[in-house]
Amino acid sequence: MFARKLKPEERYYSGLHMAVAFEGGFDLLKERAAAGEAKEDPHADCWAAFPEEGKPPVASFVMNKFNARFDGHTVKMGGVGGVATLPPYRRGGAIRACMQASFRDLFDSGFVLSSLYPFSTAYYRKFGFENGQPCLLWTLPLFNLNVPDVGGRIVELFPGDDLSPLLTVYNAVYENCNLSVVREAYDPDLEKANLLEQKRYIFVWEDETGAPGAFLIGGRDGDVLNCRMDFSMKNCLLFRDARALQGLLYFVRTAFIANFRAIRFATPAHVSILSLFPEATTMESSLFLNGMLRVVNAEAALKLCRCRGEGSLTLKLTDPLLEENCDTFRLTFAPGKENRVERVQKEPDALLPIGDFSALLCGVRSAEELPWMPETVVKNPNAPFAQVFYHKPCHVLDLF
Repeated sequence: MFARKLKPEERYYSGLHMAVAFEGGFDLLKERAAAGEAKEDPHADCWAAFPEEGKPPVASFVMNKFNARFDGHTVKMGGVGGVATLPPYRRGGAIRACMQASFRDLFDSGFVLSSLYPFSTAYYRKFGFENGQPCLLWTLPLFNLNVPDVGGRIVELFPGDDLSPLLTVYNAVYENCNLSVVREAYDPDLEKANLLEQKRYIFVWEDETGAPGAFLIGGRDGDVLNCRMDFSMKNCLLFRDARALQGLLYFVRTAFIANFRAIRFATPAHVSILSLFPEATTMESSLFLNGMLRVVNAEAALKLCRCRGEGSLTLKLTDPLLEENCDTFRLTFAPGKENRVERVQKEPDALLPIGDFSALLCGVRSAEELPWMPETVVKNPNAPFAQVFYHKPCHVLDLF
C-alpha cells in the first residue's frame, strides 16, 4: 500500500470513497466524464492510498489548508476531512499510508498545526491527535429566559445584503483563540445561499454606535430555534461579550416566544454564560468535543508558544508520524524575549506523546491535568510546567 496526492482529474475517486463509506449518492459515470475539466484546488489536497501501481485508489481524505491563530501568531494548519476507505480494504493500513505521506508534506511545507472531526477518538489517537476543547450545547426555554433589555437594536439580513457584520463579530470573538481560522469572509456559502428558501434567518445585534456585537443564523427544528452549527446545517450564534448576548437573547424572547419553545446554540467551554440568566433550573446543556488537534512541527510550536514569566522546560516527545518530533527539546523563555528551543541530550522534565503535548501547548489542558494523562511521565515535578501549559481559548468553528 502506498499513498500520494491525487491529480485533479483523479479527485472524483475521493467523492466515490465518501459516497460508499457514508452511504451517499454518487453518479460515477458522470463524475468520471467530467474529471478531465477538473482544476487544482489551492486550498486543499486530496491524498489517496493505492494497493499497487496501476490500480485505482481504495481510500482517501482531503487535507484542507488554512491560516490559523496560535498564541498571537498566524500559522499554517491542515484540516483533515472526508476520510473514507472502500469496505474490502478497511483495516489494511490505507489511511495510515495517507496520514504518513500527508503529514510529511505538511511538515516540509511549514505547517505547525492540524485538526479534524473524528468518527472515533481512539482511532485518530493512533496518529497523534488528541481531543480538542469541550463545548456546551445549550437549550434555553424562552419562557424563563428573563434577560434584561440592554439597548441596542436588531437588524435582519436578507439574501443579497452585506454580510460583513458577521465577519466583524467572528474576528472579535476569535482574535485571541488558538486554532481559529483566519477568514476573508464569514462564510462564502452564505453569499450564494437562498436562506429564505431554506427557512433560515440572520439577525444581528448592534450597539448604539451601530457596531455589530452578536448574531444568530438559525431555523426551526420542531419547537426549537436551532442555531447549532453542524455538517448538515451551518447555523451559528456568536457574541463578542455578555451585553451583546443579552441583547440578542432579549430580542429572541420578545420576538419569538409565541413561535418557539426554546433556543439552541453552542459555546466553547472557556466562555461562561450561566451568570447571565436569573432562572437556570429549566435550562439544559450537554457536553461535546470540538474535534481533535495535534502539533505538526513541535520545534516551531515551542518557539511560538506564549509562556508566563521566566524559566526553562525540557520535554522528550514521541510522534507516530514524524520522526523530527521524536526528540528531546529544551525550551527557554523570558518576558520580552523570543523563545529559544534546542535539541538536547539530557534528562527530560517529562516524557510526552505528541497528542498530550499538543493539547497542553494549545491550551486545551493545563499542567494541573498532567496526573490524569496515563501516557505522559513526569520526571521532575518541580519543573515550571504551569508556566508553559495553561488553559487558553482554543476552538475551531470551521467544518471540513
